[in-house]
Order: sequence, then C-alpha cells, then structure tokens
Amino acid sequence: MKRSERNKNSMKRSRQPVSNTPYHNTYYEPVNKKKKKKKSNSLFLTLTFTILIIIGIFIGVMYALSLNSNVDDLKSIKDKDSYVSVTDMPNYTRGAFIALEDERFYKHKGFDLKGTSRALFSTLSDRSIQGGSTITQQVVKNYYFDNERSITRKFKELFIAHRVEQTYDKDQILSFYVNNIFYGNNEYTVESAANHYFGTTTNTNNQNLPRITVLQSAMLASKINAPSVYDINDMSDNFKNRVKVTLEKMKQQDYISNNQYQEALQQLGV
Repeated sequence: MKRSERNKNSMKRSRQPVSNTPYHNTYYEPVNKKKKKKKSNSLFLTLTFTILIIIGIFIGVMYALSLNSNVDDLKSIKDKDSYVSVTDMPNYTRGAFIALEDERFYKHKGFDLKGTSRALFSTLSDRSIQGGSTITQQVVKNYYFDNERSITRKFKELFIAHRVEQTYDKDQILSFYVNNIFYGNNEYTVESAANHYFGTTTNTNNQNLPRITVLQSAMLASKINAPSVYDINDMSDNFKNRVKVTLEKMKQQDYISNNQYQEALQQLGV
C-alpha cells in the first residue's frame, strides 16, 4: 500500500464518531479484576466466639473451685452458745433484717436480679453505694470468704449460695445470717448483741430476760452496716436516720403495725 493511501485510511479512522460505550480505566483498576473479600465479619465472629469460650472456661473454673466449700459446714453455726433460731424470735426481729437487707428473701433462690438491678440504679442515681447481695450471699461471704473482695470471689459466692438454697430452708439460712455477723464489741449473734446492748433476749422461750423490742431489733439490724461506727449508747444523727429508715421498711413490709412504728419513733426521739 502506498504511503498516500495509508495516510488517507488513517484520516478516515480519526474522523469516525466517538463511541458512547463506557470503558474502564485499566491503569487504575484492570478490567475483570476481582475485588478482595471483606474480612471484618469473619474477624468479628472469631473474636466473639473466642471471648465466649474464655468466659465459659472462667465460669467453669469458678464453679469447680466453689465445690471446695462444703455447705454442710454451715451447721456448725448452731453450736454457738447464744445461737437462737429465727423461728423462736419475734416476727419483727427477723423482719428488721429482711426489710433492710433483702426484702425479697423468701421469693428468690439465692440470687435476686431485681434487687441487684435496683441497688445498682440507686448507687448510680444517689451516688451512694447500695448493697445488692442477698442474705444467702451474705451468709456465704461471712462464713467462707470474710472480707475478700474480687470478681472471682463473687462468682464462687453465687455458686455456693445456689447450693445453700438447695440444702437449707429459708428460716435456716436466715438463722445462719443473724447468728454469724458482726454487731460490734465482739458480738457475733443477735442474741448476744441483744444481751450486751439492751439486757434483753431474742428468744421467745427465754423467761429470764425481757423480750427485745421493735426499736431494739431495728437498731441491731441497722448497726451491722457499720458496727464499729454506729454507737448504740451514743447514737449519731446518721445512725438515727438509718434506724428510722429500717422502721419505715418494717412497716411497709407489714412486719410491724403503724402503732408499733409510731411508738418506736417516739422511743428513738425523732
């Protein structure tokens, strides 16, 4: 082909209309190149699964460790000289502890999600620490762990509390509680505390001492929150206010009548 003809053909091609067909910029992204698959979903699932396995192992270990605590050992609390069963106490005496510490005591099985949630809400809203442990949990803590504070202790406490609930009835558990807690002045049973502070008895079968009163019961239940701070013989305003709250709860939960409540308030002097 002559040069002149080649030039003519080149000019014809250049004059052809531009096509509207889209094209790819093959320099930026080659045509037909497959996109990389996202790994975020698989990574999230793997991480979640790993965390669940770790949590499961942790709970399993805590359960295994909790089995080292023999719940039958709680029966030794009955061997105390001043031990008195709550079934032999006035209803308002046992009611003072339940009303203040665990009002749903007879309804839960050792752990009270509703009570714990309420305590957490009160702590956040009032900015004051509110206890969320049930009486059963406190029995376990006082007997097996004393003042140990850790997340591992809390898990073991829950497992043991569940076993305690399966082994004993509610009155037995409450009896363990009021007879193995610090009331100040080296007193660890409610009977010895009543004898020491008031010269009264919590035992309705004891005819040798006057029976503990509603106010005295509320004072002992209120004192265990800070036994070394609250002085029964020289009551601070904070202590009086706490006793008043206890009395109010006792009335609201029908452990005392309105007349008993009013009489206790007069004796308290508020």
